[in-house]
Amino acid sequence: AVRTAMVAEACSRRFDVAVREHRLAAMRELAYGAGHEINNPLANIAARAQALLLEEPDPERRRRLSTIVDQAFRARDMIGGLMVFARPPRPRQETTDVGPLVAGVLEASGPMAAVRGARLEYALPREPLAAWIDGPQVEEAVRAIVVNALEAVDPGGRVVLSVAAADGADDTSGAACLITVKDDGRGMDEETARRALDPFFSGREAGRGIGLGLSKAWRLIDTNGGVLEIDSKPGQGTCVMIRVPRLSQPPAAVAR
Repeated sequence: AVRTAMVAEACSRRFDVAVREHRLAAMRELAYGAGHEINNPLANIAARAQALLLEEPDPERRRRLSTIVDQAFRARDMIGGLMVFARPPRPRQETTDVGPLVAGVLEASGPMAAVRGARLEYALPREPLAAWIDGPQVEEAVRAIVVNALEAVDPGGRVVLSVAAADGADDTSGAACLITVKDDGRGMDEETARRALDPFFSGREAGRGIGLGLSKAWRLIDTNGGVLEIDSKPGQGTCVMIRVPRLSQPPAAVAR
């Protein structure tokens, strides 16, 4: 009876994973088609508003036209994120030292942390950790996660980044570089955490942002052969863990 229950539970997990994969595949196809259809009229709106702005002498009308242009560009950026989620560019993987990559994200996120009154902390790895990844893609993913974490914390809150070596999660997975982004924000309940990677899912009630940040990050990490996991509980903050393939022996250039 115990074995039957274990088999049934394993089958249920596989079924849930299969359903999620098919649902995400359908969402990606819809996102790609919708993105193409929306981009053309959006480009026309932005171009015509910019042309009118150049010839408009009235200050109030200029302000209104500027608002149209700004909102059109904002929508364009959202469509761009949707297209990345649907069909991310093929990664150009190369040997990359993960420590400096994450340090660059920390530096770029400093101004946002200052505006929100949050603390950014970084635990440096003891030695170079070389990964086989597309550095810019993984950096963009980590930056999106950090932005999401900063949006989750209250003034005086803390976001901690760390990089460490990690063994494979099971017998079939190899060694990995573990990148962790942990915040002490409001956290998420189980249902919100389960859907946090869905495009445009709003978990704002639990302190998370809205939009494509986490879903785009997951897609870029997945494209680079990595894994993104979320551990969160209400009132206890959120921890996002990224595992990317690690090279067992970094080349001399990376070690230096």
